[in-house]
Amino acid sequence: MMIKNILLITFMIAMFSFAVYGENQAMQLTISQMKNSTWTDQDISYSIYVATVTNTGTSMVYDATITPESNFNIQRRSDLWKLDFVEAIPKDLQHAKLHFPQYISQIGLAFNTTFTFGYITKGLEPAIFSITDLVYTK
Repeated sequence: MMIKNILLITFMIAMFSFAVYGENQAMQLTISQMKNSTWTDQDISYSIYVATVTNTGTSMVYDATITPESNFNIQRRSDLWKLDFVEAIPKDLQHAKLHFPQYISQIGLAFNTTFTFGYITKGLEPAIFSITDLVYTK
């Protein structure tokens, strides 16, 4: 009985460790955004945002998937710069998965370094992004 309890406690500690690691991994990259300009055309508002991706963790990151969750209302591929689309020809630009541009994937993003990307969106609010699938090796 004692061995079963020890194994159960060991298993619970291991699972907690993996959960904490996964949570910290997602928090290694942060995105902050600033509105650069806005305008109205035929009663529709458009905004240009510049976003900064920062590596706040201790490991080099070579790539990550950046997924728009909301307010990413781009009209064409050229409305996004300095990020690449995961799919060559995405079916839905507003929900297309994105990732680091090639030059960042080659050199990596070290601790406390940043890169910026920009986009034009229909509306006045910034997009909400999630970050997953961090790559730590070339």
